[in-house]
Amino acid sequence: MIYSNNKNILGRILIVDDSRENLNLLAESLTNSGYLPIKAENLETARAQAEYSSPDLILLDIFLPGMEGNHFFKHLKSNPKTFEIPIIFMSSLQEVFEKIKALPVGSFDYINKPFNIEEIVTRIENQLAFKRQKMQLTREIERRQHVEEILCESRALLASVLNSSPDGIAAFKAVRDRWGKIAYFRCVVANPVVAQLIGQPANSLVGQRLLKSMIDQIDSNLFDQLVRVVETGETWNQELHLERLNLPQHWYQITAVKNGEGFAVTIRDISERKEWEMLLNQTSQNLYQQAISDPLTQVANRRAFDHYLQQEWNRSKRDKLPLSLILADIDYFKNYNDRYGHQAGDRCLRKIAQAIKEAVKRPADFVARYGGEEFAIILPNTEIEGAKQVAELIRSEIHQLQIPHGDSSVCEYVTLSLGVTSQVPQAEDLCEILISKADAALYEAKKQGRDRIVEG
Repeated sequence: MIYSNNKNILGRILIVDDSRENLNLLAESLTNSGYLPIKAENLETARAQAEYSSPDLILLDIFLPGMEGNHFFKHLKSNPKTFEIPIIFMSSLQEVFEKIKALPVGSFDYINKPFNIEEIVTRIENQLAFKRQKMQLTREIERRQHVEEILCESRALLASVLNSSPDGIAAFKAVRDRWGKIAYFRCVVANPVVAQLIGQPANSLVGQRLLKSMIDQIDSNLFDQLVRVVETGETWNQELHLERLNLPQHWYQITAVKNGEGFAVTIRDISERKEWEMLLNQTSQNLYQQAISDPLTQVANRRAFDHYLQQEWNRSKRDKLPLSLILADIDYFKNYNDRYGHQAGDRCLRKIAQAIKEAVKRPADFVARYGGEEFAIILPNTEIEGAKQVAELIRSEIHQLQIPHGDSSVCEYVTLSLGVTSQVPQAEDLCEILISKADAALYEAKKQGRDRIVEG
């Protein structure tokens, strides 16, 4: 997309027309379409704007006082400052466009008056797209020319293209034994990248035999794959990790195609792309972890709890296995915050969460922060007695923390009330029933005096 200094516009369009009505109409329409119009009512103004405003494209009326549009076109194409600017001619006379087609140089198009705004926008975008492609191609050519100048100043053009390529390029001829089986490959041409991969000096590889034992240093299956290319004509393409060769870049994409009685191969360094892929994958994983984790306690959040509980509920229903749930609430936590402050409350929550995680041993067991000071523990394939044992272990771990709580009515330290329930889900049951039973048991534990476990 072509941008001017203003990053919010699609391009700067110079409109050259002696009709102020046409100028204003086009300017308004282009503005609404995201472009920045530059207006010129005469060729003198147009010439100055073309040279000093650097428009991305010019809309040019063929018939203008003082000079016909095609003469102005030739003037623009003879000026190095304006030579690259694409031009779209405008006229109400069809026969004029037949003359325009005969113009020998430059990038141009033409449209009929009266205007069709959608057509104008489409033609503009087509020309700008062509200009973008040309600019990209020019930059790519300049980049490759720069590489060639550094690496191959004293070589012929063909050799410089080959040797300056960032890709490995080589051609090999298959040599068969007396039974017609490919015994090895002989190098016909190769650039330094290929020589480096093979482990041979760049000036000695051509004419040398490429044996299976040499190819096995790259990949144990590569020789057979190259034989298949020659025998079947099928293109072979694969990404290989070549860390064991101790190269500065380790990931390569190798493409081999049949070439006569042999094959041509390109070897492209894709290490940077692979690094970006791994970074993107790691970033995605980090974002996922952030989405399912409670940032304060670093255990799972409520969203993750809901998803995991539904998943295990469905699994237990299918396999007819018990599923247990523990809901735990810190006793008198509001009093704790009021007395010690919210920062101390946050530290208390983190310690409680980590203690619960340490008490829950199995990989399938799941700990989540359920609410403000509430935690939930999902125990797949666990009977009620096993769940009560886990709850008691959690309660004991919290006691061992000995976090002072001067405003608790049950203990001088922070304690938990826990509701425990277990169920083998039936076909018609919803997982909310498990939450409801555990919540009722937790309520009863608080009602009975807190710092205890109640089965629901």
